[in-house]
Amino acid sequence: MKKGILSFFLATLLFIVTFYLSAQLLSISRDYSLWGVGALLGFILIFVIDTLYIQQLAKFLPSKWTIFISLFGVLLFAFISLPSLRFATKVLPTVISFVLGVLAAAVYASGLRKRYLYTFLIALFPFLLNLNIYSTWVHYIEFGNTSGEVSALRSVPFSALDKNGKEVNSEQLKGKVVLLDFWFIGCAPCWKKFPDLQRFHEQYGDHPEVAIFAINRPMASDHPGQSFESIQKKGYDFNVLQGDQKIMDDFGIYVYPTVVVLNKDGKIIFMGQLDEAITSVEEALQE
Repeated sequence: MKKGILSFFLATLLFIVTFYLSAQLLSISRDYSLWGVGALLGFILIFVIDTLYIQQLAKFLPSKWTIFISLFGVLLFAFISLPSLRFATKVLPTVISFVLGVLAAAVYASGLRKRYLYTFLIALFPFLLNLNIYSTWVHYIEFGNTSGEVSALRSVPFSALDKNGKEVNSEQLKGKVVLLDFWFIGCAPCWKKFPDLQRFHEQYGDHPEVAIFAINRPMASDHPGQSFESIQKKGYDFNVLQGDQKIMDDFGIYVYPTVVVLNKDGKIIFMGQLDEAITSVEEALQE
C-alpha cells in the first residue's frame, strides 16, 4: 500500500516537473535568438531528472513508466499551449529536444555497452541547435527568409500619424532609406530592443537620407496617445508613429518586433531583426 502511494506521488511529481519545465523553457525564448538555449536547457534538465528517476527510484517507478510519464508531460504541454500552427512549427525543434532528453536518459541508465556514445549522439541535436541553426530556423518561419534580405522587392504604400496627429506617408519618404520598427506596448522583446533602436537613432537620426520610425500596433487595451507616452517615459526620443491593422497586414507583420528597411525607391529590401537591419541601412546608403 505504502509503495503504491509513493509510486503515485513520484509519478505525479515527475509529470508536474516535466510539464512545468516545458512551459518555463519555452517562455524564456520570446527573443528568437534564445530558442536554442531553451532547447538545450530543456534537454539537459529533463535528461538529469529522468536519469535520477530511472537509476535511483526504479523500484518505486519502473523505467517504462518514467519514460511514458515524461513524454506525456512534454507532449501534453505542447498540445494544449501552442496557439497556432505557425508557433508550433517554430518550437518543434525545442519539443523534439525535450523528447530526446527522455530518450537519452533511458539510454544512459540502461547499462548498454555503448551507452555513453549513444547518449552523446542523441545530445548532438540540442547542442547543435544552440549554435546559429535554431535562430536561422525561427527567422525563416517568422520572416520568410534566413538573413533578413528580401529577394522579391516590393513597395507598400502606407500612412500613419505622429504624436501631433500629422500624417507621415511613404510618398514623403521617397529618396530616403527608411527603417520601420513594428511593435506593440505589451511586447517584451520589443522593449528589449529599444535601447539599440535609440542608439541607432542617435547615430543616424540627423542624417538627411535616413528616416527611422517605430510604428505602434494599437491594442484594444491601449488608451489614446499611450504609445507616445510610454516611449517618452522611458527616455527614448526616436520617432513614433501610430499605425493600424491595415499597415500590419499590408507589410505582412505577424511577429513582433519586426523591422523593415525600405530603399530610396520605397521598396522593401529587408525584413527581420534590428541588428541585421542596421547593416542593411548602412549598405543601402552606399548605393
